[in-house]
Amino acid sequence: MKIKSLVLATATALALSAAAAQAGPFIISGTDSDDHGSNNGVANVGGWLYMQKALENLGGAVSNGNKLVVTLGTSGSTAGTAASSAFAFSSLAPTWSIGSVDGTTDITNFFNGTGAFNTGNTGIIMIDSGDNVGGGISSAEEAILTANAAALNAFVGAGGGLFAQASDLGWLAALVPGIVVTDIGTGGDSSALLLTAAGTSAFPGLTNGDLSSGPWHHYFSGYSPLSLLAESTSGFDVVIGGVGGSITDPGPIGVPEPLTVTLFGAGLAGAAALRRRKAKKA
Repeated sequence: MKIKSLVLATATALALSAAAAQAGPFIISGTDSDDHGSNNGVANVGGWLYMQKALENLGGAVSNGNKLVVTLGTSGSTAGTAASSAFAFSSLAPTWSIGSVDGTTDITNFFNGTGAFNTGNTGIIMIDSGDNVGGGISSAEEAILTANAAALNAFVGAGGGLFAQASDLGWLAALVPGIVVTDIGTGGDSSALLLTAAGTSAFPGLTNGDLSSGPWHHYFSGYSPLSLLAESTSGFDVVIGGVGGSITDPGPIGVPEPLTVTLFGAGLAGAAALRRRKAKKA
């Protein structure tokens, strides 16, 4: 009876651990990669490849059961074209779909659940760089995001994915009071970006050259316990992220199923050893 209880307790605890690890993947980037990429007809190049890799990373960790990418504020813009290309060449495309929600009214309806696309049927929210040369989300639309910061956090906490690029990011500051988002300005910083070990793991096949295809505009500080995915040669932290929990209470980047399986196996092995010892005593 004790052995069965041990196995059940171990399996239950690890199942809960796995569920927590799967909730809430997100990547927040100081780049405006939608302005600094393209596709050559067969593949994405430069910043658009980075966007593709970000979607693929998030798609593998989304746990809310939805297979829809929704871009906010990018309809009919270069940013929207970049998002569509990033999706079309991604591994998500065969089984997922993509849609766009544009304008303050429709974005408000997205969060209050009355829109055709809403947080209840979306797997990944994509927010491309705001007020840039290629369009992207406007300041008025950004204000709607900030007003719905708690809803964004709840979406991530319920297993949805989030990818946001250079913009006002007022919603992020509303959720993480200690974080500092520094805007370098229109010209940006052209220093190269370097993937960290976590970033290399998160974006397999992406090179530093792809990520550094154009100037970047924001960097972060005070973001612990989020993971650093890319930093600049000029000493700034430009891409951060996490998976598990929510934006306000994240786990480390990456999905630790192998560790879960190992621990579960160890629990079963321990239970078997205990059973053998009891058998010998008998």
